[in-house]
Amino acid sequence: MAPPAFAGLARRIDAHVAEFPATAADVSVADLLDDIGMLNQYLQHIAEHIQERFANPDNVGLAERTLLCETVEAAGQIAKAQHYLTSALTYMTAGFRKELMLRSYPHLAHDPDLALTIATEKYGEAGNRLRTASHWLDSTTRTGQRPTTAPPRLRSSPTASTMPARR
Repeated sequence: MAPPAFAGLARRIDAHVAEFPATAADVSVADLLDDIGMLNQYLQHIAEHIQERFANPDNVGLAERTLLCETVEAAGQIAKAQHYLTSALTYMTAGFRKELMLRSYPHLAHDPDLALTIATEKYGEAGNRLRTASHWLDSTTRTGQRPTTAPPRLRSSPTASTMPARR
């Protein structure tokens, strides 16, 4: 595994989040599409790396498996951020969504910038998810330190389960 690659990815994500719009006036459909595309690239990079490392899983030790688990956590946060941006894009482009929101929140009926306000909030949520992903990716680069998550515990008997059977 090449941890510095993930440190670089963590820095790129942090830089990307820093460029997210902070106000409704700064949100645009074109930027949303670009940002969603970048998140796809981040996920693709992580997936290719994991796929490469697990081509022969017998050669992957416990410590590296733990780091890969953290990397997968980061990928999950990136996917959640992508969901928020896709949702923002939906609000920006679909009048139907606006109508549903106005039924649920009638006090917003006279807000001409409703879609932009919602999109800005979605950017904020996506930024939070990406910061979490960056943290997970950055934690994979620390060598000689205890990982942020404990390695999985091995059961004494592979067939024994502490969970009762479902009926």
